[in-house]
Amino acid sequence: MTNGEGYAVMSDGKKQILIVDDSANDIQILMENLKQDYAVLVATSGARALELAAKTPHPDVILMDVMMPEMDGYQACRRLKDNPDTRDIDVIFVSAHDSTEEKLAGYDAGGSDYVIKPVQPVELLQKIKVAIKNRETYLATAAEKTMAMQAAMTAMSSAGEQGVVLSFMRRSFLVDSVQGLADLIVEATGSYMLENSVQLRGSRELVHASSTGMVSPLEQELLSKLATVGRIRENGARLVLNFGAVSQLIKNMPVDNPDKCGRLRDHLAILIEGAEARLHALDMEQQLARLVVDSNHTLQQIESLQKEQKQTALSIMDNVMIQLQASFLSYGLTDDQEEKLMQVVQTGIDKSLDNFEKGIEIDQQLRGIIERLQQFSGKPGHQGAD
Repeated sequence: MTNGEGYAVMSDGKKQILIVDDSANDIQILMENLKQDYAVLVATSGARALELAAKTPHPDVILMDVMMPEMDGYQACRRLKDNPDTRDIDVIFVSAHDSTEEKLAGYDAGGSDYVIKPVQPVELLQKIKVAIKNRETYLATAAEKTMAMQAAMTAMSSAGEQGVVLSFMRRSFLVDSVQGLADLIVEATGSYMLENSVQLRGSRELVHASSTGMVSPLEQELLSKLATVGRIRENGARLVLNFGAVSQLIKNMPVDNPDKCGRLRDHLAILIEGAEARLHALDMEQQLARLVVDSNHTLQQIESLQKEQKQTALSIMDNVMIQLQASFLSYGLTDDQEEKLMQVVQTGIDKSLDNFEKGIEIDQQLRGIIERLQQFSGKPGHQGAD
């Protein structure tokens, strides 16, 4: 290391990690954990980090120390995000502070995750893998996002702001999954040229979606924390909406245009309220579908058990008749007495079988109810047999 100019441990074909830290000891610890799997770049100042990050090939992930002289990690991250060439690089902050305020500051600066000192190697490597995967996904969908933005512009021109809400409501009824609903919320909000992320807390799953394509671990944590701040919360260009089990974070409200900002806030509140109603309906549909499947499974078990019981009962009755006939010789009964006794036993057997068949009729009525539930829930009958 030479006076903060930075150095590198390079390896062809490996993903590049840029370590930004002014502590030689912390740098050494990070390098020991990374050098085997990654090509490691090192900068000992924020200014040097900006230079190295701007060079091609760009690093895939930046591990940024928060507390540094002259330019701290948050300032360096903002500078990276202001540069079109480096804004898509995931920045993971490395800090000894674990407060919500510190994490929120890291998120506002553009960070994607947070690692607490002393660094745990397993946690660090896992977070780096997630960050690299997020970057690859982001780059792969960049062209698709541009096309979607163009389509959104066209939709805005033709349908207008209220048309976005109406279109969302109409399309939400066709969505059959919680993830699909989350994606639709993000798409509709993106039609207003707003960067946003959303969290849906279904009865059986927690789902996230974002206009960037991926929701970072830090963003997921913040959405969970912001779910308790009230129904509508504004802070500069950031808007938080909470309706029931749906939370949305808008990152770039047009605060320079108060009238438009107010209109969009009202539209989005209606949109998220409608999304919460649809989420509740989806939960009910899924619970009903599970009930139908479980009921069908139970009926099949009952039918199988009844068939087995009927066969067992018939076998027992046949044995009783055989044993009864064999014992007549020892009782000294006349033919007429034997015949009458056999008739009594046979009548009892017939009544027992009739009673058994009535139980099967009740099961058939239950199956009819299950079939009507299947029609109501939209689940075909054969699925219940799986």
